[in-house]
Amino acid sequence: MKIDRIRRLRVLALLAGFLLPAAASAHPHVFAEARLEIETSADGHVIELRNVWRFDEVFSSSVILDFDENSDLVLDPAELANISEMVTQSLAEFDYYVSITANGKDIGISLPQNINVDYQDGQLLMFFAVVPDHQLVLDGKIAVGVFDPTMYAAIDFINDEDMMVTGGSATRCANTVVRPDPDEIIAQNQASLTEAFFETTGSGDLSKLLATRLELECL
Repeated sequence: MKIDRIRRLRVLALLAGFLLPAAASAHPHVFAEARLEIETSADGHVIELRNVWRFDEVFSSSVILDFDENSDLVLDPAELANISEMVTQSLAEFDYYVSITANGKDIGISLPQNINVDYQDGQLLMFFAVVPDHQLVLDGKIAVGVFDPTMYAAIDFINDEDMMVTGGSATRCANTVVRPDPDEIIAQNQASLTEAFFETTGSGDLSKLLATRLELECL
């Protein structure tokens, strides 16, 4: 049906930037406050990365309009399940907005279960965990960022305490929350930030440079 198609296109655009050219989506339209917990084991491995996103009220209201099938202004369990299914499928292409590097090398991730969705106090809430696709040892430098590579959604960690290491090896590494200065990043990369940059690499490279990240220095 046409309504279903419009609803799907809107959600894909808002949550994944899937239908928008990189250059056109180079500033955020959706905002979410986030929390990240890197769970570790006692023997020095990363077990999983737990994420919580709380979306702004404007976006949250638009989701109600799209998914409130019975028009009661409440997202019931079945409607929340529909959102969960669509978001889980849509964000898979973007690694669920989670980026991990270990000693400069990208680490793949997988999602062991669906993204959970709830609606609380007028805001859409999503929470889920991802896991490294192979054993990730707490050794050397590990960096974790959570960002939309299309730059359509802004995932914001308000306080440094919103990014933390938990579990059996929580104190094994020195942890630093890095908040890049946008003006400094743009100045350093001015020569490459051309139309050709967006055509050949997309906005993902720039969004990764600008993203808040948690860096672990492990012995």
